[in-house]
Amino acid sequence: MSTSSRPSGKFSFIFSITFLWLCSICTLTVKAQNQYTRDSSVVFTLLREGQHIADTAPTRAFTLYAQALEHSRQIQFVPGMIAALTQTGTWYFGSDIDKAILYGNQALQLYEKQDLRNINLKAPIDLLLAEAYDEKGKHDSSAYFFYRLSDEIESGHIQDAAFEIKTYIKLIVFWGHLNYEPESIKYTSQQYVQKAVAIASRLPENDYNRYNIHFLQGLYYHSIKQFDSARYCFEEYLVKRKGLNLPRRISTLLNIADTYLMQNRPVEALGYIEKVRDLRNNPDYKVSLAFFLGAADFMRASAFFQQHKYPECITLLQDYLSDVNGHGKLRRPDVVEAHRMLSECYENLGQYKKALEHNKIHIRLHDSLVQKDKLEMINRLEMRFRIAQKDKELAVQQLTLTEAQNNVRRKNFWIGIISVIAAGLAAIFILWQRNSLHKQRLQQEKINGFQQQMEITRLNATISGEEQERKRLARELHDGIGGILAAARINFELAGRKQEIREERDFSGGLKLLEEASVELRKTAHNMLPDVLENKGLLQAIRSFCYKMGHNASTEFIFQHYGTEKRFNTIFELGVYRVVQELIHNILKHAQAAHAVVQMEYTDNGLTITIEDDGIGMPESNTEKPHGIGLTNIYHRVRSIGGTVDIQSSAHQGTSIYLEFETAPELTNSI
Repeated sequence: MSTSSRPSGKFSFIFSITFLWLCSICTLTVKAQNQYTRDSSVVFTLLREGQHIADTAPTRAFTLYAQALEHSRQIQFVPGMIAALTQTGTWYFGSDIDKAILYGNQALQLYEKQDLRNINLKAPIDLLLAEAYDEKGKHDSSAYFFYRLSDEIESGHIQDAAFEIKTYIKLIVFWGHLNYEPESIKYTSQQYVQKAVAIASRLPENDYNRYNIHFLQGLYYHSIKQFDSARYCFEEYLVKRKGLNLPRRISTLLNIADTYLMQNRPVEALGYIEKVRDLRNNPDYKVSLAFFLGAADFMRASAFFQQHKYPECITLLQDYLSDVNGHGKLRRPDVVEAHRMLSECYENLGQYKKALEHNKIHIRLHDSLVQKDKLEMINRLEMRFRIAQKDKELAVQQLTLTEAQNNVRRKNFWIGIISVIAAGLAAIFILWQRNSLHKQRLQQEKINGFQQQMEITRLNATISGEEQERKRLARELHDGIGGILAAARINFELAGRKQEIREERDFSGGLKLLEEASVELRKTAHNMLPDVLENKGLLQAIRSFCYKMGHNASTEFIFQHYGTEKRFNTIFELGVYRVVQELIHNILKHAQAAHAVVQMEYTDNGLTITIEDDGIGMPESNTEKPHGIGLTNIYHRVRSIGGTVDIQSSAHQGTSIYLEFETAPELTNSI
């Protein structure tokens, strides 16, 4: 008995030690978890306190954000780090756009690296970057983040009504900055207002966020130039919206001032501008709100300009331009406008040399803004709903097609079995006949290939000759006649320094006609010599041409592309470019269309292009067999570069033209 009891006692002792060890581990784990919870709550307490005092003590708020970030790093609390970085970026939005973008991207990278799925963390990052990129003038990046936000809202992932309304407010501001076609801005802004009103209706009656609709409606009326209605909405917003944060109050005051400036009423505008400029008396605001105070200075200069107070306007604009470089606004339209006003101020003061310097800067900056390609991201925002609907229809059609194909496969299976039995009886004859036909077909294909190659060579030589002549004419127009017009304009301007000549209406009219002739000559030369095709490739050339044609015509052109962009040989790209150019000219001349869509898709083997319009259509005889010179040339050009054409058109229902190049020649580069 004694021998058997010893192992039992030893086992009980080991079990007791193990039990106590496990209990101690559990106790330490619980304590650690409680400590972690307390530490993470400290982070959110710091962030909430910083948000609460952001308007009254911005410097202190910045310090609290920094403490929250440091504390989160010490305890490795990733959500706290992301929230602190986002709040810091939002704080910098009022003083340094570049730093706002820097902190926003750091928060986004950390969020994506951790593969989090928390929309409450992600949505503020997207809104910060969307707004910051918009103020920076990078509209394509801004559109990307706005697109993500609106997608999250419409999918129901974001349930914060105040945040949803705030997003729609920023979207209307974004569209206003685009300076796009007025009807498109009006249509899109109406959609945002309607969605925001529907969201606000879900809020309780005592929720002050309901009154944010007044600000949104004010922005809408401002964008469609109904300034009296815009002022009414902004004033209602200031009266009814309690607890309004300082940046939004400043924005409202400046928007009211801008409505007066747009109506050439500088005295009324200055009253609201001065309310914002009074904030300079607070040193904290002078730093944290530098962006808004700079905007107020610019608007004050505009008011002085309208009052013909040129010396005061010059002083303000020089200070504004010297300060604006430090706040991330280098290519925004107000900088371009500042140089234009400086040029006119110096001209009115008789300082023509300085006027010429600022006019040159204005032209250079203006051209750089015009050259920006905004079309793609406009399509993403404006056409997203229509594309989604089209995708749904295509999905249904694809499902129907798949079912039909399955039925056909089943039928073909049984037919195949019967055919195999029947084919066995005549196999020898079929093989002999097939071999004979194959030889004949190969011989005929060689003949056809030789003839086609001869035709392609001839057409390529013709195209090359045409392009050389186009380039020669373009250079002659630009360097010859363009130089003469430029010299004539300079001589007119020199002659205009005489007071008695400058006041003559015929002289000023002639000078204006010379300038218009120079502009039209440059446009003609550029169309004849598409440098963008050689420098940037077919995709950028067609996109640029669509934008130019739609910008100055009654037809709205929408350009879309899919797949990875490729570069082909010069003859092929030039041939495709001329075909698209001719088709777009045909739409402008004959279609009487309100809208046209140009779609490019890079496939594994080549390229497809679809051009559709909602015009009056084409005669049925033209779609089956072309009679006109233009369509005949298009068919020949497409065949010469190895493509096919398919035209579908109905009277008063538009035209659809499909170009397909299955094996594009000499692939030289993949971008």
